[in-house]
Amino acid sequence: MKIATLGPQGTFSQLAVKKYTKEKNLEEDIVFYPSITKAFKAVGEQCNLGVIPIENTLDGYVQPTLDLLSKTSLKIIDEVVIPIQFSFVANSKSISDIERIYVQFKTQGQCCNFLEKFSGNVKIITTESNGDSFVKAKNGTIHEAAIIPEHVLKSEFSFKYSIENVTDSKENETRFIVVSKKEKDIKYCKEINYKTSLIIIQTEDKPGSLANILTEFSSRNINLMSIMSHPNKQMLGKYYFFIDIEGNYIEDRSLKEAANNIARNNKVKILGIYENAMKV
Repeated sequence: MKIATLGPQGTFSQLAVKKYTKEKNLEEDIVFYPSITKAFKAVGEQCNLGVIPIENTLDGYVQPTLDLLSKTSLKIIDEVVIPIQFSFVANSKSISDIERIYVQFKTQGQCCNFLEKFSGNVKIITTESNGDSFVKAKNGTIHEAAIIPEHVLKSEFSFKYSIENVTDSKENETRFIVVSKKEKDIKYCKEINYKTSLIIIQTEDKPGSLANILTEFSSRNINLMSIMSHPNKQMLGKYYFFIDIEGNYIEDRSLKEAANNIARNNKVKILGIYENAMKV
């Protein structure tokens, strides 16, 4: 069971895979990829599963993941949530000597307060992963620094300067989805809180179209856990809606009825039905 995820080693994605394989009693065979896109596209080709970040407490949804979900035939079969804390490391003995800071693109939104302390002369360099930030700082010059996962701070490599916690909130978490080429064979259990994820693509743009979609759910007392609009990347002003819904699409007649009604005037794509890992 090969599992694709964002690398290199030391990323939060690796911790998410470890947590998932332990919970599901799977042998751990991780294949690291340099970007979310490459990890996602490896599923069904080089790997059986993918563990991909989709949402963060402080910085919201991971836009590349939403984009990939809209185009793929992969299914969400599970999710896993892990706590996220960051540390700051530098090759310099003084924070005033720093000229460049490597920070992953989603990490920047989770450490805003700390990064705001630096002057405009310090260049923030965006990386694909937190592991990449660590490697770049590790191999960098005396004027370079990075924001890295807190657990990596305790690695075998020691920096001249470090700050243990630079995250904006102690309650920070990231949700990862587990994607597969094959749909999961779900054995329905009343004691389990299920989640259904879907994408709605509007085929016509007219006043009240979004309100009509939401009414189909609210009139049936269906709880929408989240809704996110995302550009369809084909025309300015055209969007699709990524929605997480409380419930099991297969077993919940009201939910299926709502989706079928919406599908009369829109394209509805069911991304997956899986156990809700969020705190309830």
